[in-house]
Amino acid sequence: MEQMDMNTSQDQDANYTPKKGEKKKIPTSISHYQETAYSSEDFAPQKPRVEQGFLRRMMTKGKVFGFSHTTDAIAISAIDDITPADMAKYEADKTGMYWDEKTFTPESFSGWPHAYLVIAALAKVVLIGFLPLFYIISLFLWVFSDVTWDDGVSEAFMASTLYVALPCLLISGHFKLVDSGHYYLAPFLQSKRVFEMNRTTGMVTLFKGNKPYFTHPFIEFDCVLLSSPTRQGFLNYSLTLIHRYSNYSVGVPLGTLLGPNAMVDEYLRFWNMAQRYMDISKPLPDIMILEDARQRDPTTIEYDKEHNRNPRYWRDMTEEEYTQKLKMLKTEQKSIPATGKPIDLFKGPDSTASKKHNRNKKK
Repeated sequence: MEQMDMNTSQDQDANYTPKKGEKKKIPTSISHYQETAYSSEDFAPQKPRVEQGFLRRMMTKGKVFGFSHTTDAIAISAIDDITPADMAKYEADKTGMYWDEKTFTPESFSGWPHAYLVIAALAKVVLIGFLPLFYIISLFLWVFSDVTWDDGVSEAFMASTLYVALPCLLISGHFKLVDSGHYYLAPFLQSKRVFEMNRTTGMVTLFKGNKPYFTHPFIEFDCVLLSSPTRQGFLNYSLTLIHRYSNYSVGVPLGTLLGPNAMVDEYLRFWNMAQRYMDISKPLPDIMILEDARQRDPTTIEYDKEHNRNPRYWRDMTEEEYTQKLKMLKTEQKSIPATGKPIDLFKGPDSTASKKHNRNKKK
């Protein structure tokens, strides 16, 4: 039986989970990084991998993406669903997002939300269409025919009202309350954390049933692009982090934002982004969802000051400007490498690398 491996030194604020009905708190600035944080310029040589069990099977079936020095390349299809208007709404609500200067925590829903939406839609159809028509026809028969109230009309009215109209009204009313923001009324609709990548601690956590299943340093994972054929002959892809030194039967589904049908280079660009995000010797990836977080990350603050970066470069764009910019980047990235020079984790940082990164660097 696989054991849950937890690291107790993780930053508590970074792992804060809001209670039911409570909005996620906006994180405070990072004062320093922990000793376990990943830096491409300062890490201990890693032990050789032991390719056995699940790891061996996956690495022989998939394409391994090694660690590398990162570039500015970004996976556009992973971030193009959030627009400047969406960011303005998040800022107005003062709510946190699934990606900030401390953690990257994708979430998912169970099958209940889909079933709930279908039931709510059916209830609305019954209330607006079926019941009014049923009542009109019943009244018409009662008034203009020989059918009397005692011939079953009363029973039909009572049954349809008690067993159809009332439940549909309750469902529809509940849906309107939830849709207006009263999420605590529907705990079954709460999203669940899939995994967490923590920049400040350098740790990666996989969740199972919304509880930590295992936690290991980012540098101890191998990134593998798995593929499987569909009935139509196409390939579905899955970008997965597999722990190098354990025999877990599952990996971390890193490519959740991309889905199964992106181009191979797009998965590599996302791996480049993930490394850039976890590497405290580099600034945060320059994408809109992380733009507000840049002012709270020590390394990124220094970088932005040196390069005189506009702190609202992405967020002040119009919808049209943002769409055009992403299209231009997509075209430009086709002719440049998706990531940089490879890093040999088993030998340690390059001798030409700069000085060790100061993990306790203050803002």
